[in-house]
Amino acid sequence: MNVVISVGGRFHAIQLAEQLHERGYLRRVITTKSWYVRRVLPARSWKAIPEPEYLGMFFRAIPAFRRRGYYSYVKDNLFDALARKYIPPCDIFHVWGNYGRISMPFARRQGAKVVIERGSTHPYYQDAILREEYARFGIQPERIHPQIIEKGLSEIEEADHVIIPSDFVKRTFIENGVSDDKLTVIPYGFNPEHFRPEPRRDAVFRVLFVGNIGVQKGVHYLLQAWERFHAQDAELVLVGTVEKEMRPLMRSLPAGVVLRGHVRHEELYREYSKASVFVLPSLQEGSALVCYEAMACGLPLLVSENTGSIAVHGEHGHVIPIRDAGAITASLQWMYEHRDDARAMGERSRDFVQSYTWSRYADGVIGVYRSILSAGVFRT
Repeated sequence: MNVVISVGGRFHAIQLAEQLHERGYLRRVITTKSWYVRRVLPARSWKAIPEPEYLGMFFRAIPAFRRRGYYSYVKDNLFDALARKYIPPCDIFHVWGNYGRISMPFARRQGAKVVIERGSTHPYYQDAILREEYARFGIQPERIHPQIIEKGLSEIEEADHVIIPSDFVKRTFIENGVSDDKLTVIPYGFNPEHFRPEPRRDAVFRVLFVGNIGVQKGVHYLLQAWERFHAQDAELVLVGTVEKEMRPLMRSLPAGVVLRGHVRHEELYREYSKASVFVLPSLQEGSALVCYEAMACGLPLLVSENTGSIAVHGEHGHVIPIRDAGAITASLQWMYEHRDDARAMGERSRDFVQSYTWSRYADGVIGVYRSILSAGVFRT
């Protein structure tokens, strides 16, 4: 079995490529990230096309183009068009959503079945919930270009199969008319060598957020909740870059909020190890990788229903509705007042997540490949 992966970025496609290479299945990965793939794969196994990202960033720097979604329009379509020239004969063409409409027919001519990987909710759901949220706060966002939405929909329609990361995402696809038979849920993973707890050096009740600090992540509701949360020896640490549209909502931060800024991925385990609880109140996610990492470092989670998290409410933390600052405050208060119980949740989280490795994820993906190739039409 020969597999070609095509992705205009890195995402978790590179972890999959590493797994496929180790098992002798990877024919080629096509990506924009030469600086990354050259560290983990032999030169014969990858083709880098960096130009789409550079050109996309040029359009993103121009406010009018940024607001209209031309970053993704330019980057995604240019990568897709260029990638088609580098698809060798293969059995499976595994392409990330929004990067395949042009290249998929070329892969089929090489005899390949096509698998689409969608890392987030159905395009209509994602666009609607973010459009609604920006309107509530009078924010002019950087939105997905309408053509990219339609492109993603056509890829889903034309693919032999679609891999998605959570049951939450699956619901949004089915609600938007995608057949259950065309979908397989395969949760993500983490690297046990990179994410492990370190001993705590203080007793501060530290609440940790990791990610892009923006509207999609629900950070504005977290800040509202923190204003209502009154506790001594407590701080809220936000790790990540503040997105432009969030800046008006962060002009005045509550006491105890620490903006850590960007932290290198390989150093994040230290931030997790300093924390008491991990929080992610996102409006929509596929299955946030930071949740796996936080669990691996022994943290209880406080996440929204829309994060696609594998955490079970009451067992590994608290799973709450979106847009509910009151629920965030109540959960923080409970964890502050019941620290031993919260720590026990974190210990259960760590034990539970150990099986969610990238090897396990690859096993599931390879199972989809084999089913498509052996049966012609995949059945769940």
